[in-house]
Amino acid sequence: MKRLSLLNPRHINFWLLLVFITGAGLSSIQFFGHSSMWFDELTCALNVQHHTYYQLTTQSLDYNQVAPVGFLLLEKFATTLFGENDFAFRFFPWIWSLVSLVFFLDVAKHFFKGPLLVAVFILFAGSVSHWFYAGEAKQYSGDITAALFLVWSALQLTKEKIKQSTVGLIVGLGSVLILSSLPAIVIAPFVLIIIFIGIYKKNISISKKYFLIISICWALACIWGAYYAKFVISGKVSGAMSAYWSRGFAPLDSFGGYLKWIYKTLADELSYFLTFWMTDVVPPITIVSKILLLLSIPGIIFLSKKYKAATLILFSPLLVALFLSTARILPFDNRVSIYATWPFIISGIAGIAALHNWLPLLFRTVVSSTVSLLIALPIILITIVKPSERPPFNGQSSQPVLRELKKQLQPGDILYVYFKARHALHFYGPKVGITNYVTGNSYDSIVPFLRELDKFKGNKRVWFFFSQWTERQTFPDSIKAYLGNVIGKEIGVIPDPDGNKEDLESSAHLYDLSGQQ
Repeated sequence: MKRLSLLNPRHINFWLLLVFITGAGLSSIQFFGHSSMWFDELTCALNVQHHTYYQLTTQSLDYNQVAPVGFLLLEKFATTLFGENDFAFRFFPWIWSLVSLVFFLDVAKHFFKGPLLVAVFILFAGSVSHWFYAGEAKQYSGDITAALFLVWSALQLTKEKIKQSTVGLIVGLGSVLILSSLPAIVIAPFVLIIIFIGIYKKNISISKKYFLIISICWALACIWGAYYAKFVISGKVSGAMSAYWSRGFAPLDSFGGYLKWIYKTLADELSYFLTFWMTDVVPPITIVSKILLLLSIPGIIFLSKKYKAATLILFSPLLVALFLSTARILPFDNRVSIYATWPFIISGIAGIAALHNWLPLLFRTVVSSTVSLLIALPIILITIVKPSERPPFNGQSSQPVLRELKKQLQPGDILYVYFKARHALHFYGPKVGITNYVTGNSYDSIVPFLRELDKFKGNKRVWFFFSQWTERQTFPDSIKAYLGNVIGKEIGVIPDPDGNKEDLESSAHLYDLSGQQ
């Protein structure tokens, strides 16, 4: 049997297939193994559950939630097909994660071949954010796919010949993804302008008829998506979201401060895309994003000289993200911006190609291939080898806690639900048979919570269920201390099934408040 080699062009497809299977496997494990929806997912799911198709397109969402209109309609469609369950709400994010693997690989093939192509694909397929958001009932996986698809579409339009079926795919899937992603509403016209300029200068020879059809269909999707974002989402909700994500907007106090913000943001967000929480467990892994950014300097120069307009198309998601943050429209921060930094994977590895091209004696093929793999492999290997970093990653696993709570409930028991855990009871309670409970109110300080708990004095069995602990509101800690040490004693607990604490914890505690020893 012949040995498989990355340097052998005949074996490259095998390695690409292996990387695809691994990336799809990570996403699928997260999708099928994720136990419960957390706070943000539940607020979105309850909106979809309690609104009709028409209401989703014409009314602002409850609970200060913001989502693209296309994403909401897809969520509603999935629940129509599969029922109102976790898998239905997470179905399209999972599908988008698989689709994005296909289009990223095709985009990468525009710039690479051989071992460098395998390296960039490993980085993308092994990205923690990529597979993690495949199991989240939120729009972020779709944001990545939309940005990738629009870049891929624009690259297709730069080719001398384009199939009619490809045009149909660009029109149909492109329109759906634009409606399903807020950043795509701006990325789409950006890449179309680049194509239009190319046609005007006669650098691009696409049929004007095809370009017109694509432009009209995408424009309609952009108009609907922008109208929904501007006029359907209430000003109160938009204001609340802007305040919450204010850290993601560019500072405009000074030009120097703005440049520093750009550098720090690019480093932080590329690291977030590639490694997410892995940096907490393996801090040195941040070196991967730093090396990619450093290599992107020669990489962007190399790509710009060799591919010209294609390089501008490649970086359109990043340029749009910087513009939207500067204009205080969409923040460039955390999960909201994971669509923007993946081009640095390509430009970073392109930096190795540049060094190979400029310094062939020093960066021979074997050296370039080895360096690219040394950069690409650590993240995905840590994910596979280290148990704490493997999917599925669970947070706020309220459903198994409530299922066990149902078994332990006795006649006369009182169930007090922390205000921020009410969504978990609303969604999972009826599914496990818990419908009788007391929902706490929302307060800005702990004292009103304690006064609310005083009314349960004298009862022998009082349950306290909570999730969505936050650093700003550590009220569950004070509530447990008050119930267990001041007015009663703890006599039972259903711990978080994943051993999580603080913001990832979901648990139920049983107290005796009868006053008897």
